Amino acid sequence: MASTTPHQEELDPRDPRSLLVLARDARVVADDAERSVFIAAAQWALAHPATDEWDSACVPGTEREVAIAGEGAPLVAEFCIDEFAAAIGLSTDAGHYYIGDALELAARLPRCWRRVEAGEVPVWRARKIAQATRLLSPEAVDLVDQRLASFAHSIGGRGIEQTVRAAEAEADPELLKARREAADDKRHVTIYSRHVDFHGRVDIEGALDLADALDLEDALAAVAAQLKDLGCEESLDARRAMALGELARREASLTFDSVGTAEPVRSKRTLQLYVHINHAPGQNPFGTIARVENTRTALDLDTLRSWCTDPDTQIVVRPVLDLAEQRSSESYEIPTLLREQVILRDVTCVFPHCTRPARSADIDHIVPWDEGGTTSTDNLASCTYTHI
Repeated sequence: MASTTPHQEELDPRDPRSLLVLARDARVVADDAERSVFIAAAQWALAHPATDEWDSACVPGTEREVAIAGEGAPLVAEFCIDEFAAAIGLSTDAGHYYIGDALELAARLPRCWRRVEAGEVPVWRARKIAQATRLLSPEAVDLVDQRLASFAHSIGGRGIEQTVRAAEAEADPELLKARREAADDKRHVTIYSRHVDFHGRVDIEGALDLADALDLEDALAAVAAQLKDLGCEESLDARRAMALGELARREASLTFDSVGTAEPVRSKRTLQLYVHINHAPGQNPFGTIARVENTRTALDLDTLRSWCTDPDTQIVVRPVLDLAEQRSSESYEIPTLLREQVILRDVTCVFPHCTRPARSADIDHIVPWDEGGTTSTDNLASCTYTHI
């Protein structure tokens, strides 16, 4: 347990650092208290299985067994939820989810749960994991537990989602295939031409493959820039809307040949892939899925494979970049490969809890160059300008 938190009157206004000490110590105390409540919630659920008869202000014979966690977790006696929720100041519904999250971890994610008990994973982060796994099969949730246990203290929402999707894919490939086919059926572009406003504007809505959406984004940006160069003074949004119309008129003559006549010239889609190979066990929490860097999302490998085999995709093969290799330069300037290595290694800004992508951050020396710092892998880090 942390030392006693200083009282506000003991703070020295001439030393603002004392506020940081207060905040840090108070956070430790709050985390310890929340962990104790969360552990008690799991123990309470386990102490009240559905078959137990216990003293409670309820009508005999009316209590039901309820499932508050995923498949394989113990069922609990219904009215025990009300009692515990009231004791900690939650509504019955909120208590249902709170106790359910605790039981999900204790019963189905034992590796992550041990880290919660040890104070190594905050309750709020552990609950995000529990909420993401509740609908998983026992086989899939065990894969998640194996992969996340070492990273549970730091992984974010996207990482949890990626891990869950990868576990589902491995545990039930047929389910993944069905979901992919269902997602394909949801692609559409809808033009609400019957709903025109007084100024002749209509709304458009669509759902595209990511690769197609990125190509469309590039095309809209390029045509909008051309319109500006030609003297168009409309806003960027207006020029992008105009660009979509220009694209439609330019491509109206496109034909998709099926009888051997010449096909129209089409630009190639460029796909740059980084294949991360981890030889050490436990070093890849995401499993067999692809991570899209510019959108910070995950894709299953079959989707990625379909893009790579598209005849309109240009694949660029680059030399292997070992993220563990120590690279260096004799100059202050950072070479391209060294910069790319640091970006791929850090993924995000390295400032505590910052999630901004490393690709848009500055790459700077940890020990300044003019103080003897080297331009090398272990002396460079990705950091947004506000955190440098």
